[in-house]
Amino acid sequence: MEQPISVHDGVSVEGAFDLHSHSVYSDGSHTVEELIVQARAAGLAGIAVTDHDSLSQLAAVRACARAEEFPVLAGLEISAACAATGRKVHILGFGLSATADGSGPVERLVRKTLQARSANTLWQAWTICKVMASAPQPVEALERAGAACADAIDGAFSLDAVWRVCHASTGVYKQHIMEALVHRPYLDEIYQKVYRSLFKGSGVCASDIPYPEATDAVRAIREQGGVPVLAHPGQMDSWSIIPDLVEAGLMGIEVYHPDHDAGDEQRAREAAAQHGLMMTGGSDYHGRYGGPAGMGACFIEPDEAGRAVADLFAREAGL
Repeated sequence: MEQPISVHDGVSVEGAFDLHSHSVYSDGSHTVEELIVQARAAGLAGIAVTDHDSLSQLAAVRACARAEEFPVLAGLEISAACAATGRKVHILGFGLSATADGSGPVERLVRKTLQARSANTLWQAWTICKVMASAPQPVEALERAGAACADAIDGAFSLDAVWRVCHASTGVYKQHIMEALVHRPYLDEIYQKVYRSLFKGSGVCASDIPYPEATDAVRAIREQGGVPVLAHPGQMDSWSIIPDLVEAGLMGIEVYHPDHDAGDEQRAREAAAQHGLMMTGGSDYHGRYGGPAGMGACFIEPDEAGRAVADLFAREAGL
């Protein structure tokens, strides 16, 4: 899986770190080994695999990293929210390990999210199956229910098909439904039309779940001995909650992300300086289930990452 060494803002990815990616353990399409292959081809010096709302995969991620002899931070991304603003907030966690009985603060926090998400996604998949089974022509029935581009939908869609896609994951995600339903990558125009018609607005699958308070996510990571980092604040407009997160124990902020423009990057740097936060950056790569073209689409250079990121990799070696 060769890919050229990439450059953004005139800076080469060679020797840099991509500290935000997702694998088949959540809503990514690649295995950890495949992410490492891409990272090597891009010229990265190290990566982080930050799958959603679970610690159960961390040992497997670390085993793969050791086998491939490539520096990998095994982390997670907690899906959270801010009750005061009503906005979603994502928190990356590094330096963590799963507890033997799953009783750690992070595990207790994310368990409800993971269970609620999987239940909601299975309901969404079942809803699609129910609509398709309501008429002799399944695809036409789905089109009458509001689905766009029905001629691109697989008429053999089933819960079993979703399971075949998500079997390695710690949960079930809408991306798994879409892969089983249209067999197209996230950036495909038809994928986007079908997705919006089903899951957004008045779509038959439009439904969401509750998320824990972002400050509680930060506290849980700290209590379990980890390092919490605010993910893509520009993407989710998380700026106003930063002081509360810092008070709760926030230790870092993601400066570089595909959805950050130059203004977001500068604002994140200023927040890092003001609150004494480490700076990170990453592609948020999901393979065919997301937007970035590959590992290293966004990154942070070692000099800018500084001692704090180097310490994360040193600490990871002992986990």
